Amino acid sequence: MAVAERLLQRLRSRGAAAAEREAEHRSIFVYANFRYLKAALLLCALSILAYALHDPHFPPSGNTWLGYTLGTIGALLIVWLAWLGVRKRNFRAGTGRVKGWVSAHVYLGLSLLIVATLHTGFQFGLNVHTLAYTLMVLVIVSGIYGIIAYSILPTRITQAREGGEFREMVASIDRLGEQALKLADQIDSETHAVVARSVGSARVGGSVGEQLRGRYPRADSSGTLEEFLKLKGSEVGAAPAGPSGRQATIAFFADQLFDSGREPRGEKLQKLLQVTSERKALIERINRDTTLRARLNIWLYLHVPLTIALLAALVVHIVSVFLYW
Repeated sequence: MAVAERLLQRLRSRGAAAAEREAEHRSIFVYANFRYLKAALLLCALSILAYALHDPHFPPSGNTWLGYTLGTIGALLIVWLAWLGVRKRNFRAGTGRVKGWVSAHVYLGLSLLIVATLHTGFQFGLNVHTLAYTLMVLVIVSGIYGIIAYSILPTRITQAREGGEFREMVASIDRLGEQALKLADQIDSETHAVVARSVGSARVGGSVGEQLRGRYPRADSSGTLEEFLKLKGSEVGAAPAGPSGRQATIAFFADQLFDSGREPRGEKLQKLLQVTSERKALIERINRDTTLRARLNIWLYLHVPLTIALLAALVVHIVSVFLYW
């Protein structure tokens, strides 16, 4: 009972921690009674109003007084938001200030879509100016993905781990593999060979593409293993007709368990099947956790390099404007 109570208390504490993180994430959007949302909406409204009232003698573009004004505001916002992205990672500051910075980063970053688009006067072409605008849009889109990912995926990661830690799950895979090999060794050499190949070919994780898609190669793809299982099946009169590695492993154990009533190794085979099934489920859970974490972190590997590229393009854009315009 004491163990069950401790386990229940542990699950409750993890659930409370997940709920607290989710509530903290929501508080970013409502920080200070939507202070930065109001500021962003006001900035967008003033920009749209000025653009509507502006009546240049030629088509709107970035080289009018309004274009220069909006361009200056947009450039300052980009530099400030980039600095804010670095500054908000200084956790020595108070939690409230960090939330405020993140809230400003989100809302004022989104307002750039309006400010920068009006700055261009909807004049685009194959030049560095359009390149800077395109990079800005990509930075904002990657930021939107980050907002959505951090709103959804942390809770899913906690649920997928079922109260376990990632390192603990990886250690359990090794432990179960060793346990399966010991059980197989007590049965016969052929069983040990099957399990050894299955344990050795089990794959945790994968390439970046596999992690993001959540589609991993089958854990057992050894051609020699399939040939062995076909031979084993023919010996008992039921050769498997080209099954996949995982199905072949299960079919092999099923053939062995069929004779468990006549052979004393049946109990060990049953235990071996249980261990291998548990190990397979654990590998799938780890791969699921890997996929969720990859989808959570991928935005950062895009957002930061794109921001650096944007700052470089912005400098070239500004210099070229002052030199040639």
